[in-house]
Amino acid sequence: MPEKWIAQFIARALEYWDAIFAIVFGIAGGLLHYLGEVKDGKERWSICAFLLAAMSSGFLSLMTYYVFVELFEWSANLSVAMSGIVAYVGAKNVELLLKFVLRKYP
Repeated sequence: MPEKWIAQFIARALEYWDAIFAIVFGIAGGLLHYLGEVKDGKERWSICAFLLAAMSSGFLSLMTYYVFVELFEWSANLSVAMSGIVAYVGAKNVELLLKFVLRKYP
């Protein structure tokens, strides 16, 4: 019985492979950004801040992925890459990126 549930879960997850990649790339980008700030001395190491960076960048990358796919009609692969970059840049600089993109694609 659990084998059937696992197979159904995997089948459903494969339908959303691009969104899962966007989350994974976003988490990786956010964590790399946080670790870079720790290395530069701008932040002190904290497991709570580390997990917060992972969760917020994963959420941010998923939202930006859907903006790029639905609003700008970009391909899934390009949207995944851009959402990872947005997560690396961080939430503070997303507003600047959105202004640039909205000027370029009215």
